[in-house]
Amino acid sequence: MHHLRPVSTVSTFVLLAAVTSCASGCGASEGPDGSGKAAAVTTFEATAGPWTLDPGGEKTECLVFRLDNPEGAFIRRLRGWLGDGSHHMTLYKSVDAVERREPFPCAAFESSFRGDRPIFIAQQRQTELSFPHDEEGTPIGFRIEPRQMVRIEMHYVNMSPEPASVESRILLETVPLSTKVVETDIAFWTTFDIEIPPSSAHATEVKFTRGLEGSRSFALTTHQHHLATRMRVWHADSASDAEGRLVANSTDWANPPLEIFDPPLVFGDGGKTGLAFQCEWTNPTPRTVTVGESVEDEMCLLWHYYYPSRGFHYVVVP
Repeated sequence: MHHLRPVSTVSTFVLLAAVTSCASGCGASEGPDGSGKAAAVTTFEATAGPWTLDPGGEKTECLVFRLDNPEGAFIRRLRGWLGDGSHHMTLYKSVDAVERREPFPCAAFESSFRGDRPIFIAQQRQTELSFPHDEEGTPIGFRIEPRQMVRIEMHYVNMSPEPASVESRILLETVPLSTKVVETDIAFWTTFDIEIPPSSAHATEVKFTRGLEGSRSFALTTHQHHLATRMRVWHADSASDAEGRLVANSTDWANPPLEIFDPPLVFGDGGKTGLAFQCEWTNPTPRTVTVGESVEDEMCLLWHYYYPSRGFHYVVVP
């Protein structure tokens, strides 16, 4: 059986710095209570691995632990790095009460169904997201609580003929809760309507989900597995909206881009009402492929950051 072999210690989030100058993306309104003074920026780092993954191996593993943050904070910037064989790394706010500092088997995205809330997904070798400002110039941030419990989920796949050294790294930059910030959250929209016949090309129908009225979306990414040929997303009023604007057109399942919207996509309030999306695949295998977490199964999902926050917005489209 293919497995991961630890070849170095796993480090959890470690406090790196607390500085009084603005980090990238800061603005004059980011002082406490909008005073214009620079907010102190605290940076956290986590590394997982490296491990060796055998040829043809696939593994999803997780770590759960507390951040060393004595007070609540707003995340203002996220950066992630993936090594060879890393399909994705997801960071969650976790509902778990007990730390698990050694990697353990887990299922991709399953913890979100029992209360964990996604903060960040890295799917490229290097991913960066600096949260913008709203139309009034107020910074946007993702809230975390004091001593926030988090989960890191790492999905590794080695499709090469040689062993791969797999690892992940993530950095968070935060500002104090006293900073005047508009809260952001994640919308996670997907469909389980996936049944790809053997030796066939296949596409879903165009799916549609309404956005939260009056909200704005500033970043979006897609997620599929290795049979995927394309996923498109439109800012639209319905699945059949001929005037919908194409906002994502991913043809690389392993490295889907993180789309940044400036100005943001507006839902209602003079903008389109939601997002339409469609996934396409080519299945050269002799079996029917359906939805699942393994790279041998398929997925069709998008997630996007929106504000102002009304909580995690999870939708399964029939």
